Amino acid sequence: MNQGPGFFVVIEGPSGVGKSTVVEHIRAELAARGVPVVATKEPSDSALGKLARQGTDEYRGLVLACLVAADRYYHLEYDIRPALRAGYVVVCDRYVPTSFVLQRIDGVEPGFLAQLNQYADEPDLTVVLTGEPKRSEQRAADRGVYSRFHLGGAAARAVEDRLYREVVHQLQEAGSAVLHHEVADEPAEAVAAVVLNAVLERLEQRSG
Repeated sequence: MNQGPGFFVVIEGPSGVGKSTVVEHIRAELAARGVPVVATKEPSDSALGKLARQGTDEYRGLVLACLVAADRYYHLEYDIRPALRAGYVVVCDRYVPTSFVLQRIDGVEPGFLAQLNQYADEPDLTVVLTGEPKRSEQRAADRGVYSRFHLGGAAARAVEDRLYREVVHQLQEAGSAVLHHEVADEPAEAVAAVVLNAVLERLEQRSG
């Protein structure tokens, strides 16, 4: 689990499923309740993160996997762990599960990815949002394509969706705390409410 008295929650899922919107809703709701909270994302806003985000057309396979992992460890050391030690709830948009999806799509073996990310802190809760791939594709298209991982149409979306569902199964098999929520026609506020309730329940259990 995380290294500190805070609470580490990760929001995962295919591109266009609504992760970023849910993250912001949760941050705002927790802050309104007086809970110390910080929202962050991966790739991070560090120089490493910007290189990973902007270089997906140039960097591929093992190179990109290592770059993403390097950014993750930097993110943990300089942003996530200090916030957790200070007692914050850290809500992160994408984390290790993304590597087990996008880097696998990029041809990297799962075993190598597991070794590369073995020192990454385990979240207190991993939330994986999945939904109809066509709906996610449309949302992503409306937002704008910004990396080669967002190309490929319906077939690519179906693969991404399948891999995220595999990640859910793997997390459950490993005994990790995971919430899998199927996003249908719900507004982002409704999805965020489900996630928020799960976070609040676990915070209450911890304080009790």
